[in-house]
Amino acid sequence: MMPPGGGGYAMATPGNLASPGLRIVGGLIDVVIILVVFGIVDVVLKDARGFAGLINLILVVGYFGYFWSSRGASIGMMPFGFKVRDIATGQYPTMGKAALRGFIWWLEVALTICIIGAVGWLWQLWDPRKQAIHDKIAGTIVTTN
Repeated sequence: MMPPGGGGYAMATPGNLASPGLRIVGGLIDVVIILVVFGIVDVVLKDARGFAGLINLILVVGYFGYFWSSRGASIGMMPFGFKVRDIATGQYPTMGKAALRGFIWWLEVALTICIIGAVGWLWQLWDPRKQAIHDKIAGTIVTTN
């Protein structure tokens, strides 16, 4: 059987699911990158807070949408060799699924301060497929290859 077209074909097995602890570290690397970009946007658009917020949201969704759909990994995931995969196909997610996953991921980050987002991130610690809430919503898993 031939794998479907597109990049990053590999089906997940329990032995190659990514470590939740290292996934969180990779996510924190992405948070730092994103916050630096947000700072730059806020300085440039200091008098237009609402517009800056919209630009920042577009940048976050675009960042994750691009990296997860084309390379299977964001910059924070790359040092660990992790790959985001569509749970149904084993391929990297489509741009739409990757963007949805990125949007939910960012909501979890933004809501971490009120525990709701933290639960979304921490869900992977007890989930049998090591899926966080953003994985469940987008239909993805994270593997080590």
